[in-house]
Amino acid sequence: MGLSMDEPVYVGVLHVVLTIPGARTRKDRRQVIRSLRDRVRHRFEVTFHQLGDGDHPGRQAVVVTTAGNEPRVVRSVLDRVRSFVESQGTCWPGRVDVDVFRWHPGHGDWDGLYGEGAEEDPDG
Repeated sequence: MGLSMDEPVYVGVLHVVLTIPGARTRKDRRQVIRSLRDRVRHRFEVTFHQLGDGDHPGRQAVVVTTAGNEPRVVRSVLDRVRSFVESQGTCWPGRVDVDVFRWHPGHGDWDGLYGEGAEEDPDG
């Protein structure tokens, strides 16, 4: 049984600025973040993205996202991700922002680009 197109979709975003103690170089930071990313993505159904490549090797902003049709479930997943990150000991969250919102798709966006009447797909 699948979702109908009329079911609400909620998107959750967890934005965290991580502090990485002991990281003296960008390589140190990359190793910690890559390991954390792999563990988070293996354990939870989320995306994990680094934001920018700041000059300070001891800090990294990351964004974790997920989606579903129940806002409480979406928020719960992000709360568990935050707790998991805090428990790892390789880095700790500094600033943390969480938002869960209902997504309202634009109707016809893709149809206008590549649907009926479109001359050519630029990706080809």
